[in-house]
Amino acid sequence: MNHFATGVMSGTSLDGMDIAHCCFELRDGKWHYDILAAETIDYSDHWREKLRTAPKLDARTCHALHMEYGHYIGTTVKRFLDNNQIRHNELIASHGHTVFHQPHEGYTLQIGHGAAIAASAKCDTVSDFRSMDVALGGQGAPLVPIGDKHLFADYDACLNLGGFSNISMDRHGKRIAFDVCPFNFVINKLVRREQIITKNILPNHKSQHPRNYLEYDPEGMIARSGKKNQELLGRLNSIAYYHQPPPKSLGEEWVRQHMEPLLEESNLSLPDLLHTYYHHAAMQVAGAAASKLNRKLLITGGGACNAFFIECLRAQLPDNTHIHVPDRQTVDFKEALVFAFLGLLCSKRQINCLSSVTGAIHDAVGGSLHYFPQ
Repeated sequence: MNHFATGVMSGTSLDGMDIAHCCFELRDGKWHYDILAAETIDYSDHWREKLRTAPKLDARTCHALHMEYGHYIGTTVKRFLDNNQIRHNELIASHGHTVFHQPHEGYTLQIGHGAAIAASAKCDTVSDFRSMDVALGGQGAPLVPIGDKHLFADYDACLNLGGFSNISMDRHGKRIAFDVCPFNFVINKLVRREQIITKNILPNHKSQHPRNYLEYDPEGMIARSGKKNQELLGRLNSIAYYHQPPPKSLGEEWVRQHMEPLLEESNLSLPDLLHTYYHHAAMQVAGAAASKLNRKLLITGGGACNAFFIECLRAQLPDNTHIHVPDRQTVDFKEALVFAFLGLLCSKRQINCLSSVTGAIHDAVGGSLHYFPQ
């Protein structure tokens, strides 16, 4: 039996809303998937600024944004489904956009209210995937490993290079996963801060920014032109988080507190700063991924298209590690695919959040289901 669901993902790097309409089928005890249609909707300056400043809002204004953004997601997904002439869609599964993530304090918040999504899209909606796990004492993250386990079982480890890099793998019959280090969230922020005119770096590159500023480091070109700073590299690698055992997760607040001061105090040029940061991220990812058990490493997320970073990572990994970057659709939409799958599992009241990954007291069915009357 085929199941159809649409996953929606908005990452901390603010590069857009990923939407993937997917088909899932359980055959001979194994889940199979197909991405039938997918699109990234770029955020307008208006929405990018709203989401970027959301952590600074008072409670009343933040809740209003929670509903407003939910209606925006619902309207956007409905337009996507209509444009692709998709008539059969069982549910929408939306991660939302993270504003606060403080599991050690017992709370997490991803805005984009499920009821508002359901009302605007006129479709059953699953949202708020993290709260149940946090209530059970877990990190509430990462959530993708259940998808890695069921949809990408042919790989020894799955690495996602999004706003934050995270890795997932099986160890002694249990799935483990954790956030490795900040990735595009930091890289994009450093590039945007410099406000580099696109034509100075890539004459043929078309930026979404109205003044044609670069919003990321295309293929790592800026970083490639820089030099490594050993002092900053040592300070970054010494951050306490990297020496903590999993389960563990990262968020924007952590970056502001523990990483941004080190980057700002370095006073390096942007090429040198990025060059050093790429080597730092490659060392942390390699340390997490390198194992005699990991022969096949799947890499997805925006960072999989960053040629210079992949070179840095290859140099850090053992020679017998096979890096596999899949087709562009899987690279770009794997997280949206997995959230569609998580929503399907939630609707069936099946486990979609693993305590072996998050540190919760037991596995959970994460997500709040909002039914739209048919």
